[in-house]
Amino acid sequence: MTGHDGTMAVPGPKSVEANLWGSTLVFSFLCLLSRVGRASQLFDRVDGITVILYVLGWVGPVLALALCAARRRKPWNGAVVPVAVHAASGLLYGVGIGWE
Repeated sequence: MTGHDGTMAVPGPKSVEANLWGSTLVFSFLCLLSRVGRASQLFDRVDGITVILYVLGWVGPVLALALCAARRRKPWNGAVVPVAVHAASGLLYGVGIGWE
């Protein structure tokens, strides 16, 4: 991204933190794809991939929370949305559909 004076802007810590929070949605989508692929038998050997993707989805928010704690400030207000979606997808897969 360029500024008004034509110089390149370096992403600040807030954008890195926001991307860490938002990375959870990517893993939620990958979990969904792995479940759909397994249900439609597109994949033969995807036994534990959904669980692995779900656990990896929590790495970003944990790192972002650690950054907030290190900087002694409150987490980003919009962080609750991706975390809630990921937690809901975990409940959906774990209770409703069943983990593999």
